Amino acid sequence: MGTGFTHQALLDAQAKLDPLAWSTSPFANEVPRERARGAHWVEPVLVGEVVYRQFTPGEHRLRHTAWRGWRPDKTPREVFVPEQPGRGGG
Repeated sequence: MGTGFTHQALLDAQAKLDPLAWSTSPFANEVPRERARGAHWVEPVLVGEVVYRQFTPGEHRLRHTAWRGWRPDKTPREVFVPEQPGRGGG
């Protein structure tokens, strides 16, 4: 994600995520090597909100994303995958 972060927001995110670092992917399915290159894995316990323009069919990837902030009112179990690929709001 390349937009929606101030310098301070990046510092805050690093402070939140550093203690949650994992050496391996937390996903049940293996992440292809070309997509995992440079990834920093963390324990999936925090929820953030993003908006996006496209949810790609097949690959299930968000495109044209922007960070909106942390969602302390939500748990990871409340996060969902959009039912209809295409335009969405996060």
